[in-house]
Amino acid sequence: MAENADPAIEGPDPELSIVIPAFNAAATILDQLQALAGQQWAPGFEIIVADNGSTDETAVLVGAFAASRPFVRLITAAEQRGPSYARNAGVSRARGHLVAFCDADDMVGDQWVSAMGEGLLRSVAVTGPQDQQQLNPPWLRNVYGSALATGAQTFAGIFPFGASANLGVRRETFLRFGGFDTSLSVGEDIDLCLRLWHGGIELEFAPMAVVHYRNRTSMAALWKQAVRYGAAAPMIARRLAALHRSTPPAWRGLKNWVWLLRRLGSLRSKAGRARWVVVAGNATGRLLGSIRHRHLYL
Repeated sequence: MAENADPAIEGPDPELSIVIPAFNAAATILDQLQALAGQQWAPGFEIIVADNGSTDETAVLVGAFAASRPFVRLITAAEQRGPSYARNAGVSRARGHLVAFCDADDMVGDQWVSAMGEGLLRSVAVTGPQDQQQLNPPWLRNVYGSALATGAQTFAGIFPFGASANLGVRRETFLRFGGFDTSLSVGEDIDLCLRLWHGGIELEFAPMAVVHYRNRTSMAALWKQAVRYGAAAPMIARRLAALHRSTPPAWRGLKNWVWLLRRLGSLRSKAGRARWVVVAGNATGRLLGSIRHRHLYL
């Protein structure tokens, strides 16, 4: 068992600590908390919401929810802005020796807690599929693909990673590898998984650890997110090179530009525009990231 990180809390420590970073998440966080609180796992779990300086009603709503649920805790993690800092702060207060991460604007599936907990008893790190269907209108459901994944995502086929919205790591390992890099505002999950992989840690894929992912709901927001995701890719490629690992071909992403030209006709439909905007934003981000990080990966 982990050493109790909060002496004010009585009772035995749970096996699993679920950490949710939150910033101005009042519109969605109760959906996530209710999805988690309705689940059971015999070894026990707690939920830690790390408020990253919200200016809306996030803290009030979480506090009220936690008032009748002693396994839910709200902590303040506002000293530095960013989900990486909030997640690390949550882990520092975690009582479980297993830690799982999900986000305040998504909803876990009804077997997520047990699937993640059992997975972490077997393996050091665990991820699962992200469903695009349940929380999104029809025009947004295929933005990142429609089918549930049957295995972990990979970075250019080189190493597996799990999104921070659906990732679990044993606490001791998480701390030993330095947690999330707080200098990163995006790509911090891929970076952590890179370090775990480089250190010989295998990532298990748990098919029942499903998270229902909520996409951005405007073209502008989809574009902005895709650019940020794309810009992180050259940074990861550069870190691979620094570790003397194989790196993806510099021109690997040129096929995306070809795809964009061939799919101009898809702009006639809202769903087609959404998919096109995401691919275009990601490709643009890679170009900008290649310049920023001085490592070509288009």
